[in-house]
This record gives sequence, C-alpha cells and structure tokens, in this order.
Amino acid sequence: MLIAGFIVTVGLALLAAAWVFALEKLVPARRREAHNDVLGFVYAVVGVAYAVLLGLVVVAAWNALEAASANTYTETNALLQLDWYGHSLPQPQHAEVERLTMEYATIVFNTEWSMLAHQESSPRAWAVDTRLRNLVQAEQPTAPAAVARYEQALSATAQLDNARRERINQAGEGIPGALWFALLLGGVITIGFGFSFGMKSTVVHALVMFSVTLLIVSLLLVVYELDYPFTGIVRVSPEAFKLALERMHLLS
Repeated sequence: MLIAGFIVTVGLALLAAAWVFALEKLVPARRREAHNDVLGFVYAVVGVAYAVLLGLVVVAAWNALEAASANTYTETNALLQLDWYGHSLPQPQHAEVERLTMEYATIVFNTEWSMLAHQESSPRAWAVDTRLRNLVQAEQPTAPAAVARYEQALSATAQLDNARRERINQAGEGIPGALWFALLLGGVITIGFGFSFGMKSTVVHALVMFSVTLLIVSLLLVVYELDYPFTGIVRVSPEAFKLALERMHLLS
C-alpha cells in the first residue's frame, strides 16, 4: 500500500508538471501573465483556506489515532485489575476469573484485532466479557477488606466495558464523506489555480506545479492512512494486549 501510494503521488506530480508544458502550447504564458495580479490574490485566499482545512484534518485524525491507542491501555489496565482481583478470591472463582481474563485478552489479540480493520468485533470476546462481568457481580463479600476489593473490581468491569465499546466505536469512526469531498475538491482547485499563472520560464512553472501537487497529494495520502485508527499503515497496534498477556502469564 505504501509503494502504491508513493507511485500515485509521484505520478500525479509528474502529470501536473507535464501539463504545464502542454498548456504552454495551448495558451502561451505571455497571454496568462496579464491576469497574474488578480489570480495571485485569489490564489492566496484559496491556498490559505485549504491549508488550514487540510492541517486541521491531519491534526484531528492524528489525535483520534492517539486517543484510540490510549484507550487500549485503559482497557487492558482494567483487565489486569480484574485479574489481580481474581487472585484474592477462593477457588474455584480464582481460577475462573484468571481463565476469563486470559481468554479475553487472547481473543482480542489473536482474533478481534484483525477484525477491527473491517469495523467488526468478535462475538466470542463479547461473550467472555459478559461472563466475566457476571462472575464479578455474583460475589457478595461481607468483610471490609473484601468489600473494598469488590468495589474496585466492579469499577474495573465498568471501565473494561466502556473502553471496549469505545474501541469498537473508534474502529468505525472515519472522516465524514462530506469532509473528504471538501478535501478533494479543495485540492483540485488549489492545484488547478496554479496552472492559470503565466511564468517566463516553463521549466520553473513545471517545478512549482510538481512541488505543489506532490505536497497536497502527500498530505491527502497521510489523511487517508489516518482515516480509521485500526486500518492502514499507520494504525493502533495491539501492544497493550500483548503486554497484558505477558503480565498475566507471569502472575498465573
């Protein structure tokens, strides 16, 4: 995908540069120079507006990626807290909580993570999450210390459920289609305006259009890769669940 994106980006930039030479034959630069002053003012407005829009989208997409990554650690922290809680319970509850936390992390890491790229979730993981919550809620401790641990475990189950739902929702939250339309249209207009200028040197004009097109298409490619947090080259990794599994194996 990275190589294909690079080829498309450079190809469009070369096409823009080639169009400058073709345009010189159709409409010579001396005929376009007369409009440079007016076009320059309009182009400045268009360029700034598009740069602001594109920059905001890139920042928003990156922040969404960071938030999705942080949420995976929130989810695994809650899972580890439940695993710790299981160690305070007598048998067979101890073994059952330990088994369910391990099973949940394993399913998410081995199965569900690849499903997130298709905005899907694992029914098995949902079922394990439900059994784990029901098991914790079934405990009715009376000793003060046990009650305190139980309340923390209840809080951890709520945190686990919330973080899981948030992760599933984030997997399907991409850039709206209307915003993509504005980005693509703005890119076409911004690049297209550049052809309307008349420069004495066709080579310099071609280099300018090559650079502008390369920059805009590259940034659009970055936005595309950041569109969905769990899809593409730049995506959230399952590192949090890998670390959680390693920790659980050490505690078991």
